[in-house]
Amino acid sequence: MITAQDIREKSFEKNRKGGYDMESVDIFLEDIADSITAYQKENSVLKSKMKVLVDKIEDYRANEEALNMAVLSAQKLAVQIEAEARTRATSIVEEAEAKAATVIGGIAGQREIEEKKLEEAKVSVDKFFDSIRKICTAQLRNLDSISAGIPKPTAPAAPAAPAAEEKEEDEPAEEEEIKIAPVQKAPAKQKDFDSTQPFTL
Repeated sequence: MITAQDIREKSFEKNRKGGYDMESVDIFLEDIADSITAYQKENSVLKSKMKVLVDKIEDYRANEEALNMAVLSAQKLAVQIEAEARTRATSIVEEAEAKAATVIGGIAGQREIEEKKLEEAKVSVDKFFDSIRKICTAQLRNLDSISAGIPKPTAPAAPAAPAAEEKEEDEPAEEEEIKIAPVQKAPAKQKDFDSTQPFTL
């Protein structure tokens, strides 16, 4: 291809009349026309490529803006989700703490009730044993009274000489009357003891 430097340095042979050789000028002009045609084609191709590149750049810019908007939206959504998650977590923790406090309070109240029942049961047991002790003491006194009314056995006497008016052997001898103190009436039967209920006599 002919360059600008080739055109500047081009020289033509002069003819005999003092002018330029027409054939040489025509050939050079043909070369210049070919070069300009080639330049135009190349320029057209380059313009087409440039247009494609410009379109792609515009697309890239549009995509970049869309990506930037998407990134901003994602960041806002992430912040919103995080805030909602924190709020939800705080609410769950507070609700769990409230339930735990209620359960603990209920357990403490139940414990107080059970401790009160235990104290009442201890008092009832103490009363029960006191009552049993009194009954046993009374029974021991009764046994002492009964044993005091029974005569003590004595040694058998020596057989006496047979008397003239000795009773016949077939006739039974009169038995000595033994006086026994009346047995005191036993106290009423106690009800079955229930450790969970207050004891009453």
